[in-house]
Amino acid sequence: MADIAPALPRVYFDGNEATEANFYGLWLDKSRDDLAKIPGGPKEGMTITIYMIEEIEMEAILEWNENWNGWTARPIEGTVRENHDKWD
Repeated sequence: MADIAPALPRVYFDGNEATEANFYGLWLDKSRDDLAKIPGGPKEGMTITIYMIEEIEMEAILEWNENWNGWTARPIEGTVRENHDKWD
């Protein structure tokens, strides 16, 4: 039987919160709530799934941005897919 990889942490993002370096800012309240749920807390270089409800999701690398004083996500090329989740 093959090992099943654990699911990546899921963090909300908004495409309007892009930085100058093509990263997405994770400073919205929903993003911060999701980051707080990561066991052991968010870590530089961690792979996560970023998502926009009923739009898209993709894998990204978590990075701290000193200029923005917040976490950002650098998308991983080729991982974009549709998101069919609904708001609760």
